[in-house]
Amino acid sequence: MKIDKNKLAIALARKCWNQRTLRDNGQVSSQTLRNINNGKEVLPETAGKIARALGVDVTELLTDS
Repeated sequence: MKIDKNKLAIALARKCWNQRTLRDNGQVSSQTLRNINNGKEVLPETAGKIARALGVDVTELLTDS
């Protein structure tokens, strides 16, 4: 699964969080966030953790392509 970094940025802004806060609250590593920013795929479980931490549905974060 690929998380769209722009959609992630919007979800972070809605929550008034930065990526560090997401890392601390979403139980994802710095490497995972780097992978997302570099356009790499993440495991479905990881996408779910991020979505849950941000209070959004996982489909709101995925790339359209």
